[in-house]
Amino acid sequence: MMENDDLRIVREAKERFGPQLLAHPDVEGVGVGRRRRAGEKTDEYAVVVHLREKHPESAIPPARLLPRELCFTQEDGRDVSVRVDVQQHTKPVPETDRIRPVPGGVSVGTVGTHVGSGTLGGWVWDTVTRQVVALSNAHVFGSRSGVGVIQPSAEDGGVPTDDLIATVLRAGSLDAAIAEPADVSIVRASIAEGGPAVFEIAEATLDMRVQKTGRATGLTFGTVDLIDFDSDYRGSHSDLWIDAEGGDFSLGGDSGALYLSSPGNAAPAAQKRQVVGLHWGGSGQDGVGHHIGAVFDDLKLSTLPSKTDSPAVDRIMETARNVRPG
Repeated sequence: MMENDDLRIVREAKERFGPQLLAHPDVEGVGVGRRRRAGEKTDEYAVVVHLREKHPESAIPPARLLPRELCFTQEDGRDVSVRVDVQQHTKPVPETDRIRPVPGGVSVGTVGTHVGSGTLGGWVWDTVTRQVVALSNAHVFGSRSGVGVIQPSAEDGGVPTDDLIATVLRAGSLDAAIAEPADVSIVRASIAEGGPAVFEIAEATLDMRVQKTGRATGLTFGTVDLIDFDSDYRGSHSDLWIDAEGGDFSLGGDSGALYLSSPGNAAPAAQKRQVVGLHWGGSGQDGVGHHIGAVFDDLKLSTLPSKTDSPAVDRIMETARNVRPG
């Protein structure tokens, strides 16, 4: 897909000046999005800067003022300027029944040396070990291989001796980790209230409507407000900021949930919904996550295959494919 030239220029400006802006003591995050006037989005793209508290310029010492525009010369010699839009947002911070077989979107936790809890995002394919694996955050699963994963988490009543569903396989450089199932019979290739998954992924775009199912908030909806969002978290400089729709998109415990493209975008209802992101935290009502393509590259993952070497796994995939999205 050809990228809008104005958007391309703004993304380049963010890449050039993002580290400098993020080093400012008042800045909580930097991304690419639409400029707002009186709280309403406009059609103009801008480098969006998040501050914990926004004050009138007259109340800010001159040395701490942020630039109104970012100016640079492109490779073709053309001088360009990009608007800086300052918005008030706090820094994002990383974020219950027993269900068998286990779908994505439900409570999970670890036991032993790393005790974490959050959401199992969904089941994907590990191209390294060639098996179905559970995907969540590294701050939920941890990074130590062999650690047990239970469903639900201990906080939600899970018991290690009875509720073990997987063991941690590995973590990536992003806030993402995978676990191999104790038995493929516990796998349900779907996401609670989201339908069959993960069979397709896509790149999230500005203004895309998304949904997620998380341990704390259940099914929630939002809009991709920023792409290339940078809060200097775990080496990722190109995350997604999700603007909440109607209420809390994110609460503690939702970490690890997957973002799905939601009705209102282009996909007909008969198609499987595409996964576009992995939720790792929230700020106020809003959510923040990694692009799913970056997570897949980081951990060497792919979507669930049409056929494997395991008849048991193939039966699970076939059952999921014959179910329409929820």
